[in-house]
Amino acid sequence: MTFILAVLGIGIGYIGYKSSRTDVSEKEKSVTVLQADYPEYNTAEELVESADLVFTGIVKNIEYKMLDVSTDEGADEDTGFADDEKMPYTLYTIDVDKVYKGSVESSAIVVKRAGGSFGSDEYVVENASEIAKGKNYLFAAETYEDAYPSLLNADQSSYDVDAPQNVMDGEEKEIMLSDILKLI
Repeated sequence: MTFILAVLGIGIGYIGYKSSRTDVSEKEKSVTVLQADYPEYNTAEELVESADLVFTGIVKNIEYKMLDVSTDEGADEDTGFADDEKMPYTLYTIDVDKVYKGSVESSAIVVKRAGGSFGSDEYVVENASEIAKGKNYLFAAETYEDAYPSLLNADQSSYDVDAPQNVMDGEEKEIMLSDILKLI
């Protein structure tokens, strides 16, 4: 069963979420795959230019929350969500090492990405990069006045600082950590 969960504004664009749910036995998790329509970036320049905040840091904590994605003006025109609609999010608490673009008010910051684990329900963003506790990453995020910063997209917003950065000949060019670091 597929249905629209939410459409969230990022900058001047919108992100659409579709989900498909797989029900399993009581002992196993029920997995809902969120298919997100995020902006994709062709170059490191586009990625860095789109981000309000680019920084490195170590993930110290990962938690899951249902966050309100509605507007204060009644039902949203695009999604139909009313004031009490919530979406599953993973919140990453990161000890900031170095800020390359933007600013942070303390040595730790919390950023969010759609998806997460809630009891026997798991929400997974399709093609999302892995972000693990205890690892060092470079993050690209969009900031908001009264909300947690959001990663720009599921697969181009976090880069493992300690992972090998190799591209094989003949592979499609992807944005590499080294490409971003050359710009900032």
